[in-house]
Amino acid sequence: MALVITVAQRKGGVGKTTLAISLAGELDKRGRKVALIDSDTQRSASHWAELGNLYFPVYQIMLAKQTIASWASHVRAIPADCVVIDTAPNEREVAASIALGDLILVPCSASGLDLEATARTLSIIQAVRDQRKGPLGVLLVPNRIDRRTLEGRQLIEELQGFGELVAPAIGDRTAFVRAFSTGQAIADFAPGEPADLEIRYLCDLVENVLSHQPKPKPARR
Repeated sequence: MALVITVAQRKGGVGKTTLAISLAGELDKRGRKVALIDSDTQRSASHWAELGNLYFPVYQIMLAKQTIASWASHVRAIPADCVVIDTAPNEREVAASIALGDLILVPCSASGLDLEATARTLSIIQAVRDQRKGPLGVLLVPNRIDRRTLEGRQLIEELQGFGELVAPAIGDRTAFVRAFSTGQAIADFAPGEPADLEIRYLCDLVENVLSHQPKPKPARR
């Protein structure tokens, strides 16, 4: 069964799709057989893939019009070693995607609303943890920030206060916007540039966390 990395947040506009595409692109570069699941009705990841310049497949598998069990079966049937899920921000989709995940990435920018949404997302994660025996890894990702500013430093401190592992910060870089316009992952659009290096550092941590945790057992029904 594929490893599942879920990118989830109970608020839109935090860069979930950019993070999901960028991470999938880097994992693909590292030799993993990657697939990305677009489960958000806004279809941002699918739009990113339309130009055909991604080296991994993007599947539209929406939860809105099917049961969670049916949706999970479709996701599990994807032929890949590693599946990255780009979720919609509503509670049902977030909870289902988290329950299916081995590792949850929660992006958060320097906004009080983002921090409140992160707290709500973590409460869903805790509810899933309470229902499964194995571990569920979490990385809080400071996203679209400038670590040199007071706001950037304060966000990292706020995230550390949640008691979860905080990933290296991802900057607010125009390279990510331009990568979307060309339909490429950042690893292909701007190799070796700061945006690419930040995603590489994040991917290093993702692989380290996944390598040190056993596969969780399915949630109790």
